[in-house]
Amino acid sequence: MYTDEIYSRTRAWAEQGLFLLRELLPVMAPVARYEGWKPPERQTLADLLSASARSSESALLLVAYVQLWDAEILVRSVTEGSLKFCYLLQGRENFEERHRQYAHDLFQIGLFKDHKKAADLLAVVPNPDDRIWKPIRDRLLSDTELTSIGDAFGSSQRRSLETKWGFTGLIGELARSGDQLTKGFTGFAHGYSMASHIHHADSIGTSLAIERDLRSTERRDKVLLAHSARLISDILSCFHLRLAVGYRFIQHDFDPVVSAAEKIQKFRETFDGVYSDWMNVEYPES
Repeated sequence: MYTDEIYSRTRAWAEQGLFLLRELLPVMAPVARYEGWKPPERQTLADLLSASARSSESALLLVAYVQLWDAEILVRSVTEGSLKFCYLLQGRENFEERHRQYAHDLFQIGLFKDHKKAADLLAVVPNPDDRIWKPIRDRLLSDTELTSIGDAFGSSQRRSLETKWGFTGLIGELARSGDQLTKGFTGFAHGYSMASHIHHADSIGTSLAIERDLRSTERRDKVLLAHSARLISDILSCFHLRLAVGYRFIQHDFDPVVSAAEKIQKFRETFDGVYSDWMNVEYPES
């Protein structure tokens, strides 16, 4: 059990972060309603923005109950969704090609892989034709569809596209581009990597939470507060990046983006001293 201070402070921060996020969400409306989108493009971006917003709220709810390691996994999803959104809208000259890769090519490859996994499952059950397995059978492609996708995207092409659109590939591409709006995205790489350990339940991921809970109360509480503040800050930073990149792409007045940044910064000021308090306990000056 954690102290009352931990529960009260993390819940207050998470609630304030959630209210701020909901206050700022309508500022994204000009991007969603931009008349320059073709219907499929509008749907793709709406899906991506909705997924990022939904996972952001879920992560904040987990922080409110001090479930920080589980929140890390959702923040990882928010980070990746934001990265893909920013990559899609990085420039008008390559938007259509990137949209095709993300919304069509990778979608088809996903269907192909889902078919293989569904077929593997049906191959090991004793009654694959039974009604109970119909939801799985519905994931199977027809022979024609399977051949069409396999011919269109060979194994090397599938690997190349998935690597390009993976976190490391996208981070590398944005870093090399010199884009001023996304240059700080590489800072999310460490948290993303740590969340990967937790997500995949490797020996590092499964030991993190236990090791922390075995620390002294002072050490544990200081890092819990610093960790909570960082998760909330990352969520809001991702929102601001999506907003800024979206406004730049549609060439909209940037004042709402500046105003959103000011509100986020004002909220961050409530975290003042949390990081230094943790550093002073965990890494005291000699």
